[in-house]
Amino acid sequence: MDITVAGVSNNMKSYFFRQLPWDPKIGAAAGEMDFFIRYLVMTLLANLQAKALRYTKDPDPVAQAKSFVFLMNNTFYLSEQLGPNHIKKSSAPILRNNQDELVEGDDYKIQGEWFTQQVNKLFESSKKKYLQYWDALNKHLTAVEQSELSYTNPEQNLLTLESGRLLKARFSGFNDEFETTYNLHKELTIIDTKLREQLVEDVKKVFLPKYREFYNVYSKYQFSKKKMEDYLKYPPKKVEAMMTDMFSSY
Repeated sequence: MDITVAGVSNNMKSYFFRQLPWDPKIGAAAGEMDFFIRYLVMTLLANLQAKALRYTKDPDPVAQAKSFVFLMNNTFYLSEQLGPNHIKKSSAPILRNNQDELVEGDDYKIQGEWFTQQVNKLFESSKKKYLQYWDALNKHLTAVEQSELSYTNPEQNLLTLESGRLLKARFSGFNDEFETTYNLHKELTIIDTKLREQLVEDVKKVFLPKYREFYNVYSKYQFSKKKMEDYLKYPPKKVEAMMTDMFSSY
């Protein structure tokens, strides 16, 4: 089965929705459809995880992130296409949904709770691991104790050199890591529009509220005489706007 990097399988539709050459003794006629479908899904999930693991051997610095995105793309697709809450009408080979009902192939849904649990478990695990890349930004956003801030000019909020270095380190650390993470990840492929929008919101929730609070508090201090604009070049509104362009759709 051909699985594209960080995308949805080119053959996944045909894998599930073509008329399969089952042995009549173990196929739908024998009442084993649910068992057989479960076997197919579990085999597919295992294959997806094996494929994702192979991606991590690539020297690309974003290879590990690609493996998580790959799993999210494919498990989201499975959930959307075969989950019990998805409705889609089209002409396709007929499959048996249960012993009393025949449905079109693209309309076949897996009602078993095991399907939702297994697919969602892999999706959520992959997303959690992926979001850790963005959670790393928060280490630069720790508060500076007021007792650590001293001034050369209190009226202008101008900090001493030593105090200024504390804020410089935090802002420059965030800026550098944000730029690196953003530039490496913005071209990762998220095919489904719904998933892409959902993931962008999840990423923003990881670090943006804390960054907004940090920026609003410490940007008011004069901690650099000549390079304040460099340290404050990413206002929260600009960061949020940049995040709307995250991820490629192809």
